Amino acid sequence: MNQFVLAFPIPVSVDETFAITENVKVAADAKTVMIPGCSVQFNVVRQPAMADVLEIFKDHCELNAEEEKAIASHKSLLFLLGNVKSMNDVEMVNTAILKMFTAGATGVYMQQAGTAWTEGEFRDTLGSGEYPMDPWINIIEGEDEKSLYTLGLATFTLPDLCTATTDLDPEELLLMAAHSLFDGEVPAKSGSVIDWGEGEKYVLRQELKGLFSKDAPEYNKQGLLRIVKK
Repeated sequence: MNQFVLAFPIPVSVDETFAITENVKVAADAKTVMIPGCSVQFNVVRQPAMADVLEIFKDHCELNAEEEKAIASHKSLLFLLGNVKSMNDVEMVNTAILKMFTAGATGVYMQQAGTAWTEGEFRDTLGSGEYPMDPWINIIEGEDEKSLYTLGLATFTLPDLCTATTDLDPEELLLMAAHSLFDGEVPAKSGSVIDWGEGEKYVLRQELKGLFSKDAPEYNKQGLLRIVKK
């Protein structure tokens, strides 16, 4: 699996200890951390505050005045890096993210997908937790405005997906297909069929050209599959 990178604006400076729980604290020179309830070990990077962090969050979600003020006044960034190998890992990292919010983090930027969530937006997107991958996936529109694309599936060593904007609920189609690939219900290759039941079937087709060039950080070497109604 490819490495994920989570960046949290936090209210303490880069040379101060950040307490996640009463017994788990991240010192200024910490290299790793284990968060209770999560067996995924995180590598730690601490960095000073960044002036453009607020704009990153504003580009991805609507902020209320309180959220905007909290992110703008962050004193440093705490990065957690790791790998997820199963849906259980994803669920545990989501739990760790929630604990970071409880500890005072004002948001999370998921670098691999380009998604930025406040606590409220993250909780809303996660919902009941039935689909734990949802906050990890960004959905973006192509330049021709005729297709929607996922961004972030490279984290799970999966190809990204795309579908026509004219499909019924295309965002839901992309998210459900992504879960089917990660669960192993559908092989991540051209020709695979996704059966939603009630006679509704889709087939995956390899796209020869993606949104990003090979030298772009968003490039997914696993490729791109288009979801086409069968």
